[in-house]
Amino acid sequence: MTFKFAHIADVHLGFEQYRLPYRAEEFREAFEMAIKKAIEEKVDFILIAGDLFHRSNPSPQTIKDAIDILSIPKEANIPVFAVEGNHDRTQKRISVYHLLESLGLIYLLGFSEEKKENEYQTTEKVNGKLIVKGVFEKGNKSIEIYGMKFMSAAWFERNKLSDYFKPSGDAILMLHQGIREMMDKLYLETQRDYFEISLEDLPDGFLYYAMGHIHKRWQTSKGLGIVAYPGSLQRWDFGDYEIRYRWDGNKFLPQAGEDKGFLIVEDFKPQFIKLDVRPFYDIRIKANESVARRELKKLVAKIPSEAFLRVHIEWEKPFDVSFLHDVFKVKYLYIRTKFGKVSLLKAKGTTASEFFTPMELKVIERVGEKDFEEFDEIIKLILEGMDDSINVVEKVVEEEKTEEKLQKTEPQVGREVKVQKTEKKVKSIPPKKKSDILAWLRG
Repeated sequence: MTFKFAHIADVHLGFEQYRLPYRAEEFREAFEMAIKKAIEEKVDFILIAGDLFHRSNPSPQTIKDAIDILSIPKEANIPVFAVEGNHDRTQKRISVYHLLESLGLIYLLGFSEEKKENEYQTTEKVNGKLIVKGVFEKGNKSIEIYGMKFMSAAWFERNKLSDYFKPSGDAILMLHQGIREMMDKLYLETQRDYFEISLEDLPDGFLYYAMGHIHKRWQTSKGLGIVAYPGSLQRWDFGDYEIRYRWDGNKFLPQAGEDKGFLIVEDFKPQFIKLDVRPFYDIRIKANESVARRELKKLVAKIPSEAFLRVHIEWEKPFDVSFLHDVFKVKYLYIRTKFGKVSLLKAKGTTASEFFTPMELKVIERVGEKDFEEFDEIIKLILEGMDDSINVVEKVVEEEKTEEKLQKTEPQVGREVKVQKTEKKVKSIPPKKKSDILAWLRG
């Protein structure tokens, strides 16, 4: 007798992608389709590996959508086990997941302040912490389902998963974390640095590692177990395309993306289930206006009208790209250009790399995109930049204190050499004004 379950992740209910309210409805429809397909497959239980919601404070409508959809497996007597993701977790004691649990719609796994003992949950104390795990019995066999909400990289610097999660029999571990090895093998336009652990950080002994957080599908092994990401149910950005067309100088070369959906796992072997979702197309061309006009028109018949389309044009000199609105009659069109231009700072003999720190350049690059949504990534970059700046200042201050001591003990010549070194390091931190940064962004 084998276990059969659905593995769903990164649903993002309530996400009005590109500030389009109807996209939130499409994210809801994808979740409902996944749940209904799972029931059709006659699964024993369902796993939701984080980010059921797009925000930790979902709207009343979004909460109602979750209740309505999760009532479907409840009526079919199919338990749903879940962990909180980085988008929908909260630092408060109670989250919207607890509301869903109180209604009997999900069973929340992970660290807890109280014991839970029922048909599908039990609690154990490990290293002074209460951990709620799922249990499911079928015939004369049982399986344990361990899980934990999203934790930052800082948490993993102080803790090891193997200290808390120790299976005694057949078991699943559900996490909402990024794995370093996945980043090394996948090209991601966003989520490039979204990893907190490596494969070796996963505790041994589990037959299946149900992962969430990264929106691309990926699979590998860990000992005798399978590590799997189903990807998000809907397309997250234009890097998550259905088809990309790249211009090679003579013709467009099509590049297929991947389907979206979830996993049905039987006997711990995952099988992908495709969902019909909004198609995303991406076109990239480096050409002058006449070539771009002529060649882009040839692609019109290949782009469905219901598609979201991004056209990226690059050339040495700028030209008017408004003609694209007449060429492509699609549901949503995003035009991105990269034209050669003389910036305000270059005109003054200063380059961007000389004026801004690497962290600031990353922030400028990300927020300059029209479809920018990765606020968490920018906050992370800014905080890292603040830490670097503090370290530099502390280092300079320490050198100044050392210099004061040297002035009392060393000859004048040796003192001058060290002063010059200190001054050089202080001058390496270029002064910046808020108005200058704004000018750069607008330029």
